[in-house]
Amino acid sequence: MANLQRPIHEVGLNILDIKSRNEAIEIIWLKAYLNFTPSQQKWATVTDHIILTPAPPQSIKKARENLFLQTWTAPLKGQRAKRMNNDIKRMLKTVRKYKVNLAAIKMTPHLLAQLPAWYHLSAEQKPIASTTAKCLLQKHNIVKVADLIKTSAHLRHPTQHPTYQKNRNCTCRECSNDRDLGCRNPHKCAKEALVRIDLIPPKHNPTTQEPLDGMSLTRS
Repeated sequence: MANLQRPIHEVGLNILDIKSRNEAIEIIWLKAYLNFTPSQQKWATVTDHIILTPAPPQSIKKARENLFLQTWTAPLKGQRAKRMNNDIKRMLKTVRKYKVNLAAIKMTPHLLAQLPAWYHLSAEQKPIASTTAKCLLQKHNIVKVADLIKTSAHLRHPTQHPTYQKNRNCTCRECSNDRDLGCRNPHKCAKEALVRIDLIPPKHNPTTQEPLDGMSLTRS
């Protein structure tokens, strides 16, 4: 078959390589799906939601965002994989075959801050099991690394927050706003947010003032 697929001038019959053609189509789908810009097609957004359905049951639903930006993976076999259609599974198989991941290209602190706060690809993994971690997720609605940065700002820059007190009864504006969200101990949550920022390796930590050689957010 390999000889028959060679061009006629190479003594082949130029027969179409169906497998390679289908794989090329899946790569084009993948390219469109991995477009994070505002021009992303609607089907890609729908695909995101479908891929989330067979995610590992031990992971927390609200903390999951995208398997390319986080450490969880979608199964390609078994009962959970049946929640995805064949087109999506073929696309994900192509992903694994060519080892598609976040490219290690120069990335600005602003973009690094837009990475998911939970199941971060580069961070040392810490379970989302404590009451404080769940409060950050459920009450503070922490989604991005930028949210962790904002929540811990008064700990990292105390001179900019002179009214902040390091106790659960602090009445500064930030802590008062957190209590309005339902948080019972804003100071403890701020400390937890800072701990999770510190779990991100230095070159991927958006709080540093040095230029970062990080990872590109383009899905390519």
